[in-house]
Parts: sequence; structure tokens; C-alpha cells
Amino acid sequence: MYEIIYTDPPWQQSKGSKKDAVPNSGKPFDYKTIPLTEIGSIHKSYFTQAADYHNVFMWTIDKYLHEAESMMKNNGYKLHARLIWDKCIGIPTAFTVRFAHEYLLWFYKPGYMLKPVPEMRGKYSTVIREQSTVHSKKPEAAYKMIEAMFPSARKIELFARQRREGWEAFGDQLECFSQHFQD
Repeated sequence: MYEIIYTDPPWQQSKGSKKDAVPNSGKPFDYKTIPLTEIGSIHKSYFTQAADYHNVFMWTIDKYLHEAESMMKNNGYKLHARLIWDKCIGIPTAFTVRFAHEYLLWFYKPGYMLKPVPEMRGKYSTVIREQSTVHSKKPEAAYKMIEAMFPSARKIELFARQRREGWEAFGDQLECFSQHFQD
């Protein structure tokens, strides 16, 4: 039974149309995106494998913030916190504003939140600042925070693109990133 479900759904979107000022625009993502209904079905199958006391940490972007929260609410979860990953990106590539953040949403079932170990309570901020590296690779700081707060919890990462020591993983690109295990 999982106590931590960490998920980075492959939300349906694209890199946008080709722009001369943005070298990677107009290209497909390095992974397959899937519709919301399929994302919801995959999540439900893992939610049934969760321990009574568990938390779900879900990555999303502005475009899918409300859909992610609605999907989780419809599954009986409550939002505990919206953590923001400040990607520390410099030069703007968009023609309005650069979306330089993503959300890590923390959900729990009312009355069944898995609480962090006492010595880690209040030690972390809702803002994670870490330079982004490769498209879709999430910050190491998020993993370390979860591992510190829930050191003995059974953890799984859904839609994983790497393997991580101490975590189970589900995804079709588990060997995508070169750093498979972190210290």
C-alpha cells in the first residue's frame, strides 16, 4: 500500500507553433501526452492501492491547474498546499510572459493525511527554487523534501521518466534521464 503517490501527468499540450526566436518551438514533446480521462483512470487504479493514510503530490501547469484540482476533488481528495517550482529561467521565450513555474499540488483524503515526521514540520517553503535542466525533469529539491518529510513511507512515482532509489516507478520512459539514482 502506497503512502506517497507522486505524479507528473503527461497533460495534453504542445510546444506551440514554430517561432524563429525559439529553437525548440513547433517540435513534439519527448513523451506521449494523454487525455484527461486517461490520466484520471490511471490515477484511480493507483489510488485503490494507497494506504488509508496517504498523500498525493501532483505536478501541473497553469493550463491544467483547475482540471487537476477538480479531478482530485472528484476522487474525494482535498488540497492541502500549492507548492510552486520557480524554475529560475532567465531570457523570456514567449511573446507575452514566460511561464517560469509549475505547481506541485499536495492532496490528501479528509481525516487521513499522512503527516510529515515531527522534525521536518515547518522546515519547507511553498516555493521550490531550482534551475530547470531538461524538459519535463522535475527538481531534485521536490524529491528530497518528500523523502525528508516521509522517510519511511512507501513511495511511487507515476509517469516517471527515471528510477529513484527507495521509490517504485510507473512510466513508459523510465530510463529517459541519465541520473537514475540520487544520493
